[in-house]
This record gives sequence, C-alpha cells and structure tokens, in this order.
Amino acid sequence: MLRTVIIDDDQLSRSILKKTFEKCFENVILEGEANSVASGLELINRVHPNLVFLDIKLPDGTGFDLIEKLGNTDFKLIFTTAYSGYAIKAFKYSAFDYIVKPIVPDDIKASLNRINQVSSASTLPRVRAMRDNLFGSSEDANATIALPELNGFSIVKIDDIERCEGERNYSRIFFKDGTETLVSRTLMEFENLLACHGFCRIHRSHLINLKNVVRYLKTGGGMIEMNSGEMLKVSAKYKDELLNRLLHNRL
Repeated sequence: MLRTVIIDDDQLSRSILKKTFEKCFENVILEGEANSVASGLELINRVHPNLVFLDIKLPDGTGFDLIEKLGNTDFKLIFTTAYSGYAIKAFKYSAFDYIVKPIVPDDIKASLNRINQVSSASTLPRVRAMRDNLFGSSEDANATIALPELNGFSIVKIDDIERCEGERNYSRIFFKDGTETLVSRTLMEFENLLACHGFCRIHRSHLINLKNVVRYLKTGGGMIEMNSGEMLKVSAKYKDELLNRLLHNRL
C-alpha cells in the first residue's frame, strides 16, 4: 500500500488528487493533507508516508525548503507544479516525476502508474540538484544532472561530461576524467536536456560537449577530435549546425 500525503495550498488540486485516488487506486491510502511548509513538515514527521505529492510554491516557502528541513526523506516524491516549458527540464535533470497544474485525473493516473520506476533513494541531493537547475543559470558550471543507477541515482556535474554515446534505449556517458557509465535513457533525452549546456548532436550515436572539442577535420566527410583524443564521425545531417556553433563560438 502507498501511504500518501498531499502538501499543496491549492484546495482544488488536493480535491482532484483525492478523488482520483478513491476512484482509481485502491492501493493509495491518503494519510493527510497540508497547505504549507510548516504543516507539511509536521504531517510527514507524524505519519511517515512512503509517497508525497508536493507543491513547489507554498505560502511560507517552497517544497525545497520542506525537504531541507526533514531529517528523513525515505519516501517517493511527486511534484505538483505550475511551472512549465524550460523549467520542466529541472525535473528531468533530477529524475523526479511531476504533474503540471491545472491537475487533471489522467496525469495523476500516468504518474501513479510510473511510481514503481520512481526511486526514493538519494531524495535530498536530487532535490538540491533540481532546485539549482530550476533557479540557477543554464551556464552555471556547477549545474548538475541525476543519472539513474541500479539502486538509485548519482548526481554529477554537467560540465564533467565529455560526451554521450547512444546504445538503443541506453546511453553511455563518458566523463572528462576517463570514466564512463551506462544509463537507461535515450540519447535524444540527453540531447533535449543538455543542448542549453553546450552539447551538440553530431551523429545519430554521438552527443558531445563542445567545450571539449580540440579540432574539426574534413577527413572522411567530417571528424571531431575530443580532449580525450577520441575521434568521432560527423554525419552530414548534423554538420551545418555543428560548424555554425563552433565557428560562431556558440558553446
């Protein structure tokens, strides 16, 4: 059973969540509601839920403030938010599920059906990474991203990534220090997340950090040499965009 609490100052959003639980999810047991950081903190510490629906903007602070105040965050977390567009990337950077307001039942159902894929591991560092990515600059050298692992997530600096290589439904991430890791995300997902951080697609299998490019060679239709010494093929489909960004310093 999912012992659940809702922390949201929007009464309508809470009502829609409750009705959807009652109609569609017998395994979701609502243990309580709160409408502020202070009341939410008291509720979580009292009932110890294993699933929390948390609004970002609350009357006395943010959902981030609440998480920082908690001594224990061993629960699954789904954000409810009025943010949209670019800001939604912050949720994906940090591997959190979310529902965009105005809340509709179908979005709740989709989120709850994904709940088994949502980890309660490393909640606090992922929340901090999400906060930094949401409110910080996309050019921040300290910007981070959460990379799914077998038993949780690792938080890494985006600037430490040299390149990503697609392997069907997975991506292999290569770091500047020579290490690498295999992640269960597609290359297209990483392209969408990292384009604003100076990453560029050069091939159906390769996404590179332009800050780590040493030179471009015309050999074989186009090749890129990385700081690591790796030589990567540039496909015709991506060549113009790559050269435009390199020649005009759009890193």
